[in-house]
Amino acid sequence: MDRDDAVASAKQHWFRPTADGMVWAKSFAIDVAARKAEALARKQIEADWEAVFLRKQVTDVSTGVTGEADGLFFVKPAHVGVHFRESEVPAAERMLTQDWFGPRGVPGTPEGLNDCTAYVSHCLVDGGVAFLGPASPGDVWPTRSAQQIYRLLSERPASQVKRLTDMCAAAAAARVFEALAHIIKPGDVLTFAAAGRHEHAGMLVTVDAATGDARMTCHSTMDHPDLGAGEGTWQIRTQGWEHPFVSILHFSHDDPAPPAALAALAGWWKVMLLGTKTVFMHLTAGGAAAWTPRKPTGTGAPAKPAGRGHWYADAAGTGLVVVWENGAVDTLAPAPDTQSMLGTEDAWPLLASRDLT
Repeated sequence: MDRDDAVASAKQHWFRPTADGMVWAKSFAIDVAARKAEALARKQIEADWEAVFLRKQVTDVSTGVTGEADGLFFVKPAHVGVHFRESEVPAAERMLTQDWFGPRGVPGTPEGLNDCTAYVSHCLVDGGVAFLGPASPGDVWPTRSAQQIYRLLSERPASQVKRLTDMCAAAAAARVFEALAHIIKPGDVLTFAAAGRHEHAGMLVTVDAATGDARMTCHSTMDHPDLGAGEGTWQIRTQGWEHPFVSILHFSHDDPAPPAALAALAGWWKVMLLGTKTVFMHLTAGGAAAWTPRKPTGTGAPAKPAGRGHWYADAAGTGLVVVWENGAVDTLAPAPDTQSMLGTEDAWPLLASRDLT
């Protein structure tokens, strides 16, 4: 994957339709060229007007609740990439062609905008990620739901994609970003879920390698740091009931190889949490982690672990950071004899030992 190309694609299309000229609603594709032809035939727009998304106030007519979301508009070219809100474009220089909820103004209707995953998958394909776009040019774009992109990326081998978290709480995801600030990069994907189902997708476009502060982009509703100060935060997608849980899907092809001294820590460890709870953790030299409450009977990884994760060298290259899919983060410093490790799990004390008795 070329991360720069994926991010460049996002910068070009975060405020407008993807290069295939399609915008996805919940159950069908909006053909932008066909919509433009219809509007021209009705003399509603001029020939040089272009399709963009604009932030606007939308109302759920079933409840009367009003909030900010997107509409798909045609606007005069002077506004393209310059103005991103309906209020910034004179009424005579814009035309709404598809509102956020669709013409019925009610959440969940088939006409509501739902372009997040198609947009993210376009960016990834532009970055060279295979098997997300159509098999043949001109075919319908196949990767259109957050559940789908989560599955397609999760199924890839760890040498390509590592699922760092799996529907964890936002606070836990924030700890993972901080712990792996030197690992998580632009181009990595976030999906947002509720009730066990992924409902929204975004792609990271900036990550502070010191703090883990990250900004993302998405459609429906459109977002990107270029929208303005404070925009592009992934945390805002977790607020409320709609999709509060986060999965971090990390492209691992450019991960640094762990130092040999840390790779040598592969194998089984007895881990005592708070001096009371004891579990058994297995690490592979390639970076996989698993734990089980039962003492192992062999040297291999457990077939049915209680939890899975991945480990990395810390930023200094001397200790381990183990990130579990539930969002827990272990930081461990090996003793000089490499027979024990001392650290924390989410700030709680941990002691790991090669002695499994």
